[in-house]
Amino acid sequence: MKNGDLGQAREQATRRALAQASEMKSAHVSAASIVQPDAVYDTVQVKSSACTENAEQLSERVTGNELTVVLRVSLRDGPECKPACRGAYTNKLLVTGFAMEFPDQKLASELPRLSHLTAGELARKIRQNRRLLVDFKGDAFPYLAPARAPEPYVPPNGTETFFATLGKNHRAQYVLSGIYRDFGIKGFLPFLQMPFRETRRIEIEAFIHDAITGEMLVRKNFVREAKGSVRLNSSPSVGSEAFYRGDLGTAWGSALEEIAAWADTEAACLPLSSRIISVTGTTMHIDSGAESGLSVGDTLNLHTWKESAVLGMNGAFLGQEKRIRATASIRAVYPKFSVIEISDFPKGLVVKPGDILYVN
Repeated sequence: MKNGDLGQAREQATRRALAQASEMKSAHVSAASIVQPDAVYDTVQVKSSACTENAEQLSERVTGNELTVVLRVSLRDGPECKPACRGAYTNKLLVTGFAMEFPDQKLASELPRLSHLTAGELARKIRQNRRLLVDFKGDAFPYLAPARAPEPYVPPNGTETFFATLGKNHRAQYVLSGIYRDFGIKGFLPFLQMPFRETRRIEIEAFIHDAITGEMLVRKNFVREAKGSVRLNSSPSVGSEAFYRGDLGTAWGSALEEIAAWADTEAACLPLSSRIISVTGTTMHIDSGAESGLSVGDTLNLHTWKESAVLGMNGAFLGQEKRIRATASIRAVYPKFSVIEISDFPKGLVVKPGDILYVN
């Protein structure tokens, strides 16, 4: 205890006890050593995915100038324990179509355009959270093939991924896309004349990509099983309350809700980027504005990309190198665009439409 302050000592001891309890569950330890001619430096970092739920003080004991506190702590583990982001800006997420890896799993009698329906429903659910700007393009498929996802499609003789093209066209920073890895029905016996119970397994792998580079940032699998009436029919309408009360709608809707919550949490915490759309001297227009949370006086770093792409050993496009070239300040803000200016313009700097800025 410092200066005999029992209250302060109790608070400090409680905090340490709670932290140690969290570290005991789902702890990840990273250790490194730096060896120099005259010294060795060891660093250890402990991270935990658990968080405390209930804490009850059982006892405390004061011995001289030392306080001992005994707690009973309940822990939980899961995505809800992830620290909430404190981003001051609002990203825009584009949702593309979710194609089927095995298209024959959807029966000919079922509704067409499952890919488009998925994009529309996900966009609607994410929009309800009000943390992201959302758009969707259900007929866009940014991969080489469903089985090759998340490898992006790059047009022949080009270095720009389809994600970058979509991002520019929709003023989006990030793209949510995915693949139906399974949509098959079990128990389908067309020759039977009696009622039977079908089961449909729904497995969706979702990806979030950077809309500037096409790089895959995070991925996750979502699995549900529907039993009973599992056909994707025209009635009740997809998206209606009646549809989501049905056997297929309950399972499918639950998967979409989980994907929407996951995408919202991930994309809302990513940095805001913007594209230059016109240049006049040192003054430029960018494709983000007040709807993204930008204000006059905010600063952005100008990133430029090397012309040559980075290719793998097999010649596949891997990405492009970038570097910070200058800092720009926002001079005027409109709903969907802003006016920026580079005050200390570096000698030899060339700025053109399509160049990227990231908010500090």
